[in-house]
Amino acid sequence: MAQFDKLHLGKTPFVGLDRLSHHLTYHSRRQEVIAGNLANLDTPGYRSRDLVFHEQLNAQIRDGEWVGDMEHREEMVTWDDEVPDQDGNTVSLERQMARTAANTLRYETISQLLSRKLTMLRYGAKDGKQ
Repeated sequence: MAQFDKLHLGKTPFVGLDRLSHHLTYHSRRQEVIAGNLANLDTPGYRSRDLVFHEQLNAQIRDGEWVGDMEHREEMVTWDDEVPDQDGNTVSLERQMARTAANTLRYETISQLLSRKLTMLRYGAKDGKQ
């Protein structure tokens, strides 16, 4: 499973919002994958999976402006947490819980950044009036 999205760069304050939105979506999808791993903790032959995020900037400066795009790609990978058990299962409860905690922390941080950026845009749209 691979998903590609492109953000076009230019003179807009919303490019940062789009990028943060992509990151929130990624962390939400990754949490679903981790939950699936935990649900299959005792499933014989189940191999742990993870969602990997790649970002690539394809841009150049023309006439003093950024021109190009930012490519976002998500890819599902099989990730053996540990040596398979006797039944072939490779899911480690401890590693999945650590991934859950780290993923949740990143999601909350990005959510706060997005909220602050929206607050600044609202403030600017009101010409600095509360």
